[in-house]
Amino acid sequence: MAAKKNPSTAIFKAMKEKSDLSKEAALRELRALSKDIAALEQILTGKKKKGNFSLFDVIHGAFEIFRNASVVFETELLAGDMEKSMGGALAEEFLEKHGATLLKKPAGWHWISAQGEMHFLGKADEAEKAAEKLGDLVSGPKRGKKASKKTDAQTEAPAGDEEMAEGELGT
Repeated sequence: MAAKKNPSTAIFKAMKEKSDLSKEAALRELRALSKDIAALEQILTGKKKKGNFSLFDVIHGAFEIFRNASVVFETELLAGDMEKSMGGALAEEFLEKHGATLLKKPAGWHWISAQGEMHFLGKADEAEKAAEKLGDLVSGPKRGKKASKKTDAQTEAPAGDEEMAEGELGT
């Protein structure tokens, strides 16, 4: 079966690219600002003449660092919130797909099995935990391999053959 293309993957990729570009720009400005600050320190201590040094470059560099770093932080926060929301939405979709319902009384996610048993899956706001529990219930208990058991006749026959073999050798 072909995998469905998730549109949110493209969104996350675009957000990551934007964040990476902003991070690179902030780091570039940070290096330039540190050079400007070093030059300003030399001018203020008298080791270097002012020349064409502009204080505006220092202020502008600091502002660019603030702007780009803000984009990085906000993008990371937004991506985390989106991932959390998508996890909840996917869990709710899984629950509804497998026949679970969100009840008001008794409150929470519930599922009725084929045997007619009602299972409480979790609180209304814990869709991910409820989906996990439903997944365990739907897949059923894990079954181990059946051990091959020999019948009593099979286990006794070799013992009797050995005694017979010994008796034949001894006579």
